[in-house]
Amino acid sequence: MSYRSSGTKGALRTIGAAAVAAVIGLHGGAHAQDDMAPPEEQVLRLVTVNMPRSLDPTNIDAQRLIDNGFAEPLVHQSFDGTALIPALATSWEMVSPTVWRIEVQPDALFWSGAPVTAEAVAASLRRHQVENPRARTALGDVTFEAVGPTTLEITTPSEDPAFLYKTTRLPIENVAIIEELGDAYATTGDMSGYFRPVEFIPGELIAGEPFDGYHGDRALLNRIEARFVVDPQTRYLAMQSGEADMDGNVQFEQLRLYLRNDDIAIAELPRSTWNIWMNYDHALLADPEMRAALSLGIDRDEIVNAIMAPFAVMPTGHYPAGLPYAIERTQPSDATRANEILDEMGWVPGPDGIREKDGERLEFGLLTYGWWHTIAVAMESQFREIGVGLNLQVVEPAASNQIMLDGAFDIATYCSCPRPTGDLHGTLAQWYHSESVRNWQDYANAEVDALLDELRTETDRERRYDLARQIQDIVFDDVGLLYVSNTAVLSVAFAGDVRGVDPERPRDITPGMYIAVE
Repeated sequence: MSYRSSGTKGALRTIGAAAVAAVIGLHGGAHAQDDMAPPEEQVLRLVTVNMPRSLDPTNIDAQRLIDNGFAEPLVHQSFDGTALIPALATSWEMVSPTVWRIEVQPDALFWSGAPVTAEAVAASLRRHQVENPRARTALGDVTFEAVGPTTLEITTPSEDPAFLYKTTRLPIENVAIIEELGDAYATTGDMSGYFRPVEFIPGELIAGEPFDGYHGDRALLNRIEARFVVDPQTRYLAMQSGEADMDGNVQFEQLRLYLRNDDIAIAELPRSTWNIWMNYDHALLADPEMRAALSLGIDRDEIVNAIMAPFAVMPTGHYPAGLPYAIERTQPSDATRANEILDEMGWVPGPDGIREKDGERLEFGLLTYGWWHTIAVAMESQFREIGVGLNLQVVEPAASNQIMLDGAFDIATYCSCPRPTGDLHGTLAQWYHSESVRNWQDYANAEVDALLDELRTETDRERRYDLARQIQDIVFDDVGLLYVSNTAVLSVAFAGDVRGVDPERPRDITPGMYIAVE
């Protein structure tokens, strides 16, 4: 990478997306700004752990295609989760309880030059419905039909007033070109983003330049370069030295350093819940008493108030504290009680302290990665205090997706990271409905399924909130997941000369971003 200083004289440092936008310069559109650096300097270099391994948007490892501007969904979600923002869709309305009518951008093109028609969008969503493991359950028996050149109708099997939120992470692609490109499609793609890839090394590098056929304002940046850098300290040093302009995965260990650097601005992401998954196909983890003991064995006070301090608070079920649909309950931590439960279950400490029963050791594999590693190491020590062994399996973040889908884990520090959203049903159903593809651990409770089905069709806001709380209470009592903390520590860092960050989409590279003159 070429060198460019990230310094700004007298730059302010702040936390919060809206504040960051004010500090580093939000402008109304992608139009040339008075303080822009010369064109040859309009290069933004991102370091991240979320690198795509494929440009096929239905691939489970197709990371950051929307975030980096290579693809567009129908709509984006606002920062606070309460509203939808136009993307490929210019307008939308619910014309009946089960039918949405969408108007698609009339001038949109795919990179190949093919028009983004309503039929092309429908074909893309149908492919997500079949091929995308993240979307199969959410799209279910939904039908997508072009009723005009730019008019799409979406019909849901039952009323779902928040359905469009389920499309915010689905890149729209040109399905018609897949057969022509064959295997090459995975490394070329054909989408409609404001950037198109010019270099792609799966899992390592993706570089993009503005797509001249984009329907909106041309991006002010002339090039973006996203590189896979798994080590958080290396990402920080790259930012500090001016070798990088954006760190997409600021972890709590480095956030303390970033906050002391006046030349770097931090955009904090919405607070989310960090949780531990348990594979119910494992006979021991299917037992609620075992799950209760493991939950009690996690010292959340140590994690929240020592390891992650001051960037975390105690978890309150699935959703972060303070949201109107969160529950005000925290799973207790009590190693003494955990030991009592395991004693009662007949698990006896062995010579090395790990419990045994009928010749079997009480130990589990712990799948972990990147920003979870510090917590995983702490949990390994905490579980040893109750006689449970953990064998850490450290993988790259993207690799964990397929492992979870395959069910090839015992316990996993997998960040589902639920955050504020207008689609309460979607986020709860994908983790807790017995028929959800993304219910990686095979949690099943008939009462939860029934409440989720009711939540999907409910239109009254207060009733929706109540249903969401009921569902969380049941999952809480089942010890369905092990909740570890509520935190917003996965922030985004920007060099001081980066301007135009969108406060509604602070983790994304957007057309209005540019490099300013220092």
